[in-house]
Amino acid sequence: MARNVYKVHKSQWCKWSESARMAFNYVYSTMSNQELFKHPKAPTIPAKQWRTTRWNAAWIAAEAIN
Repeated sequence: MARNVYKVHKSQWCKWSESARMAFNYVYSTMSNQELFKHPKAPTIPAKQWRTTRWNAAWIAAEAIN
């Protein structure tokens, strides 16, 4: 059972299937290193902004599966 380790609001977490929850956790954790996702010549995005990007991408992944 996927744990809500990134503190998605409980009402939303409960709406997602187990697969969607796992996808959210996987995408959010995988995107912790932005160097894997940005163009090599692009500047590094501030951490706070990158967290938002990670959150949005993980959310989209979960919604796509759900």
